[in-house]
Amino acid sequence: MGLPAQRCISAEFCGKALAVEHNGDVYSCDHYVYPDYRLGNLRSANWAELAFSEQQIKFGFAKRDTLPGFCRRCEYLGLCWGGCPKDRFTRTPDGEPGLNYLCPGLKKFFSYIQPALAEIINRIHSERRW
Repeated sequence: MGLPAQRCISAEFCGKALAVEHNGDVYSCDHYVYPDYRLGNLRSANWAELAFSEQQIKFGFAKRDTLPGFCRRCEYLGLCWGGCPKDRFTRTPDGEPGLNYLCPGLKKFFSYIQPALAEIINRIHSERRW
């Protein structure tokens, strides 16, 4: 509909859903609460410094930048963007690593809803003309 996805799973970039532990440690994502993804601690850094740190920005762009070519060529790329990187542990049909294990089901879903989405978009556009 011309706007970016609001959910990180279907967005081009991720990194907007940081995780905070009870001790103040902040991580890039609630699915990546591991030492490599620790951004810092709220006791020694403020939220903005951590949320907009170079480490976090790289984390967010990695979602798009690590997509297999199979995904980049997919007709549903704009709806999916490979899903959550934590789910990318299978191989593409040509053997490239990094395919979301939910890909076959997502493709069926997007194919099924495509006519309804087109109708919704048409109605929104026709209402905006008034």
